[in-house]
Amino acid sequence: MSAKILNVISKANMRTLTKRQKSILKAIILEYLKTAKPVGSKVLQEHYNLSVSSATVRNEMANLTNMGYITQPHISAGRVPTEEGYRFYITELINYEDNIPEEKIRWMQRVLAQNYQSIDKMLKSLMRFLTNISGQVSIIAEPELSYGIIKNINIFKIAENKLLFVVSLESGLDKTVIIDCKYQVTDAQLQAIIRYLHKNFTGKQIYQIEHYYLSQFEYSNVKSKNIDNTLLYKLLGVLYKALSKVTDYKIYYDSNIKFLEQPEFSSKDEILNFLRILQDKDSIIKIFHSHFDDDYSVIVGDEIGHKGFSNLSFVFAKYSILNIPGFIGILGPKRMNYMDNIPMVCFASKMITDMTNKGVVIPSVRFSSDI
Repeated sequence: MSAKILNVISKANMRTLTKRQKSILKAIILEYLKTAKPVGSKVLQEHYNLSVSSATVRNEMANLTNMGYITQPHISAGRVPTEEGYRFYITELINYEDNIPEEKIRWMQRVLAQNYQSIDKMLKSLMRFLTNISGQVSIIAEPELSYGIIKNINIFKIAENKLLFVVSLESGLDKTVIIDCKYQVTDAQLQAIIRYLHKNFTGKQIYQIEHYYLSQFEYSNVKSKNIDNTLLYKLLGVLYKALSKVTDYKIYYDSNIKFLEQPEFSSKDEILNFLRILQDKDSIIKIFHSHFDDDYSVIVGDEIGHKGFSNLSFVFAKYSILNIPGFIGILGPKRMNYMDNIPMVCFASKMITDMTNKGVVIPSVRFSSDI
């Protein structure tokens, strides 16, 4: 049975179009998605069964232009979709029901089954899958650990001035960070620090510690038999940096040569601009966070709200690994295949969430980094 993706994208305030105008707009967009060339009335008459005269098609194209759904690049050219036209197409003209072929569903299930022992491998394999079927750049933001509930914290001395900081979450996810520590700490003091951390931080979400508990420490009067307040305060400052590293959003990209073969990347400047966008991971994170409450999002061109994205579209969905959120998506030109990409991204996020929550995928994974 084919998977069903419900069209729950929020609809913008759009003008009502007649059935004929919808058919003509859809034909223009489908032709432009396929050819990347402005679409004229003659092409529509030859390739699409519109059942109206050429004069009627031209009149309706003029009406759609006046309404802002299509535009004419220059006086002798055909029409291309505007952002408003793409938005209408995405929300009104695509039937997302039963839009994922069984073959792709089985392929995705096979990818998950082959990587069930590692969430990290599973996510990256799905990212590669989305790249292959879309021809665009796929993106994975690993689970945002700041929302995880701490089960255990351990610190190990691995060298004279280096500590291994291990945060274990109730979800089964672990994060390890190697931190430089210029303070001399005895084993007894280290155990006292660990006991303090267990007492005050376990059962809390990481972001609560990062934004409140550590910042409030300077106002507290913590005493321990084996560690003085000054040393504990200094070490907690080091651990604060470690927690900041733990909660860094890690973003990964995947693409292939097909992406650069698209007309939108025919010049060196266009390629360089896109590479700069991929390097600006802070902007990608801000986009994710601005849509955090949405199950999935489709944002087109200037809707993205960040410089350099005006010629792009971003399709992404939130997944959850044992209540810890992450994102998976596709980034590409506005002239992307929304009909396939939207349901595939949504289905991928749903499969990640379902398989991990049901215990099909073993949740334990360790993310490591140095500071």
